[in-house]
Amino acid sequence: MSPTLVAIDVGASRTRVKVGTDPDGFLEAGEPLIRDIGSASALLELLAEVREGIGGDGPVHLCGGLAAPPLGDEVRIMTNWPHDPRIPFEALHALGYQQVTLLNDLEAAAYGLVGCLEGALGDGHVVPFGGAEVPEGGNRALVIPGSGLGSAGIIDLGRDASPRWHVVASEAGHTLAGGEGEARILEVLEAMRGTYPTWEDCVSGPGLEAMWVAARPDQPSDPISAPEIALQAQMGDPRSREALEHYYRFAARFSQALALSFLSTGGLYLAGGTTRSNAPLISEESFLRTFYDNARMGPVLGKIPVFLVLAEINLLGAWREGWRRALG
Repeated sequence: MSPTLVAIDVGASRTRVKVGTDPDGFLEAGEPLIRDIGSASALLELLAEVREGIGGDGPVHLCGGLAAPPLGDEVRIMTNWPHDPRIPFEALHALGYQQVTLLNDLEAAAYGLVGCLEGALGDGHVVPFGGAEVPEGGNRALVIPGSGLGSAGIIDLGRDASPRWHVVASEAGHTLAGGEGEARILEVLEAMRGTYPTWEDCVSGPGLEAMWVAARPDQPSDPISAPEIALQAQMGDPRSREALEHYYRFAARFSQALALSFLSTGGLYLAGGTTRSNAPLISEESFLRTFYDNARMGPVLGKIPVFLVLAEINLLGAWREGWRRALG
C-alpha cells in the first residue's frame, strides 16, 4: 500500500501544508494549503481536517518544520506562540498519522536548501554574489534573518555517503554581537535594551527597528516597524537605508562567524522571507566586503562563496526529509 505524506511548515502565525504520494512530486502536488494558525489547538484541528481528507488504506506520515527546540519524542513547544504552545506527539498519532517527524524550522530549511541546490524547484532560485558558482561539495552555512535570527550548518559527508548531507542546528544567534566600526550602534542598542546585544538583537525584525532608532539617535521619533523601514528604504529614505546598511553589515559579520565555524567551503546561503523581500536592497559590495574582512582568516573566507536564496525552502525541506524517513 502506497504511503501518503503530509508536509507542514508551521510559522508564527501561518501554516502551510502539502499532501502527496510521490516523493519526487513536490511541485506536482500544487500550491500549499495555507491557514492562519497561532496555537496548538488550531494546528491539531487543521491536521485532523487534512487527515480526514486522505482516503485509502495506506499509511499516512507527517513531517513538519516548526519554531520549537527538540525536547525528546513526547512534545514540542512553540517559542513564538504566547498561548497554547505545546504540541504533543501523542495527539498527532491519535489523529491517524503513523509516523510523526517534527523538525526545528531551521533544520527543515536546511534540508530544503539541499533540495533547492539539487534542482527540486527548478533553476533561478539561487543568486550568486561576486559571480560565484555553487560548489558541488563542501560544508554549507545557512543564515535566515526574520522575526528572529536562524542558522544551521550542512555537513558534507562525502559523495559515497547516503544520505550525503547532515544538518546541524545552531543557536549561534544568541551569542553576543560584535563588529569593527559598529561600536556606536552597539552602545545605542545596549542603552535601549539594558543588556549587551546579541546577534539576534541586531539581525531580526526588532533588530532592524532598533537599528532605525540607533542610526539617528540625535533625532528622537516614534519607532516604526521593520516592514515600514524596508518600504521607506525602497523609496529612498536615507535614514531607513542607513538602518538597513547597518543591519546587513551585522548579518555579514554573523555569517562570517557561522561560516568559519562550519568551514563552509560549499557556500554561505542567506535565505528566508526577509531576504526575498529585501534582496534588491542588499548591497552586494558592502555585504561581501564585511563578510571577507578578517585579517587572520581572510584566505579561508576567500574560499567561501556567498549566495542569496530566493525560494521558500522550509516546506520543501519537510517534504524531502519526511519522504526520506518514510521510505527508510
